Amino acid sequence: MSLPRRIDHISDLHFGRVDERVAGALIETLNAEPADLVVISGDLTMRARSREYKAARRFMEALRAPLLVVPGNHDITNYWPWERFLDPFGRWRRFIGGETEPVWRDDHVAVIGLNTVVRGGLNLSWEGGRVKRHRLKRLLNRLEELPPGLFRIVVAHHPFLAPEDAPDTPLARRAAPALEALQRAGVRLILSGHLHRGYVRLHRGAAAPDTRKPELLVVQAGSAISTRLRGEPNAYNRIVIQDHAARIEPRRWNGEAWISAPAPAWPTTMLAEG
Repeated sequence: MSLPRRIDHISDLHFGRVDERVAGALIETLNAEPADLVVISGDLTMRARSREYKAARRFMEALRAPLLVVPGNHDITNYWPWERFLDPFGRWRRFIGGETEPVWRDDHVAVIGLNTVVRGGLNLSWEGGRVKRHRLKRLLNRLEELPPGLFRIVVAHHPFLAPEDAPDTPLARRAAPALEALQRAGVRLILSGHLHRGYVRLHRGAAAPDTRKPELLVVQAGSAISTRLRGEPNAYNRIVIQDHAARIEPRRWNGEAWISAPAPAWPTTMLAEG
């Protein structure tokens, strides 16, 4: 039996619109028993302003666990169009680090970032994301180079599956073919944010017609510390991986403390190929 690995999955911090009390309590909670990895699935800032990035950096530096962070649509500027189109991740590189698709791994788990942020398009709805072909190809190459037997996790900002009660929710463009490709590559969890809602969806898909083949879970995190809430309290996910199985434990802010929330009503464990 392997030792468990724990990942704390937080998202949508939105510095510039943060509840400081919730943020302080989250730092204390995460540091009380540091995870093997803290994943932040985008939207560290509200408007990609330097002061917001500095506040996000201070928050990250206060955490004792290793970090893997990907950008969200709020992390590139809307108010300097030339910067948005010519150097959209310049501030990210300056304040967070040079990589928008980082990698973390140990002897049992591999976590790889996927940047789904787009700088613009023919319509004005630029907050949506897209799985770009060259980024997906790079991700698949990275997955192929991994040693066999690792539990494989992908982190992106934009959602890949809609919540069951809102099937028309906009998803990252090209999410459907990306799901199939990632499942074929052995990915077992996709961790995302953007919607400020926490839920877990099971994807079997065309890539896994054999019901004995392990499924792919899409795990969404709510807004961790922002005041920009959408009908749910501040929340994050605690994920424990052991013996090729993943357990998802939602954690919510009850106004006084971070507590465990009821587990999702759908399957919350799965087996990876041994």
